[in-house]
Amino acid sequence: MLSSIHPLGERAKGNRFGLTASAFVVGATVGGVATGAVAGALGIVLLGWLPDEARLGVVVAVALLGAAFERTGRPLPSVPRQVDEDWLHEYRGWVYGAGFGFQLGAGVLTYITTAAVYVALAATLLVGHVGASVAIMGTFGLARGLSIVPARRIDDPERLVSFHRRLQATAPLVRRASTSALVVAGLAGGVALLGEL
Repeated sequence: MLSSIHPLGERAKGNRFGLTASAFVVGATVGGVATGAVAGALGIVLLGWLPDEARLGVVVAVALLGAAFERTGRPLPSVPRQVDEDWLHEYRGWVYGAGFGFQLGAGVLTYITTAAVYVALAATLLVGHVGASVAIMGTFGLARGLSIVPARRIDDPERLVSFHRRLQATAPLVRRASTSALVVAGLAGGVALLGEL
């Protein structure tokens, strides 16, 4: 999305970047909340019988397996779908901003590029409380929505090219940081699990 929504492109379409970006952040947050509500309710119905220790153990296992999978560099099992870029020419900025944001914030409607999505979903399914599930995925959606903020300074073609070069150059660092965060989450959960036993 960072390649599609930025001030330069929005200005060319007669849209205001601030409005489109705000709609994107709100849409992403709402998408995360929707996934959290559905997954939280499903988790209670389908997995409510599991003891708390087993639930935490599954989340720990998913976090550590996700980190291990990230290290392989292979693509994750995913929905083979991207947001519809035709919307950029068919709708107003706030409409495609909210629509793209919702799909990306939901976490499960487009390509899944990080195991962190699966860890968030596992936690959402296993937490055993719809409010907590909504908080987990709402935070996930908000974080995804805020990914548009770095694009706010792209107001000429040179900045767009420079931005994409920086984005490409930092991709390995971001991947390592994400993998490290999964390991830390898994280890912290493991310590908490040991304290419960």
